[in-house]
Amino acid sequence: MTKLIRLASPNDYVFIDEIGLWELTFDKRPIQGVRCDDPVTGSFEYNQGRLKFRSALDGAKKPEQLLDFNAVLEWAACHGSPIQCQLVCELFNATSIHAYKEIALEFISLKQDNYPMHLDIAIFFTGFETRLTTKHDLLNVIRRRADYGKDNYDTH
Repeated sequence: MTKLIRLASPNDYVFIDEIGLWELTFDKRPIQGVRCDDPVTGSFEYNQGRLKFRSALDGAKKPEQLLDFNAVLEWAACHGSPIQCQLVCELFNATSIHAYKEIALEFISLKQDNYPMHLDIAIFFTGFETRLTTKHDLLNVIRRRADYGKDNYDTH
């Protein structure tokens, strides 16, 4: 049975003047990402560690196809909202790992009820590396879904 875990966002950090670092407000354990120089990088590192730990605890090996960026594209093409589809396009086009991390954190903050948890693993563990080797035909579907949302928001 999968248990829920709390992931961090940059807003979960406070700056500690005495040590000159940002610190996560809800977790004080000495693990990567709890204390950091930058909340965006810290939250990304913390989330990667938590997801990796949870995956190891679950002990279930996920099928490989669920752990790459194709899984994100397939989900977005069928279930993503226009805003989520726009963010998936931005993830795909990210020019640096730092930009990718910021977009990824924004994307996971928009989770819906139908959002499968394995997408977090696909985004945070393998997404940046596997995004350019994906099924590009799905990108056109996702771009249309994102553009459809823009058209609907612009007319209202």
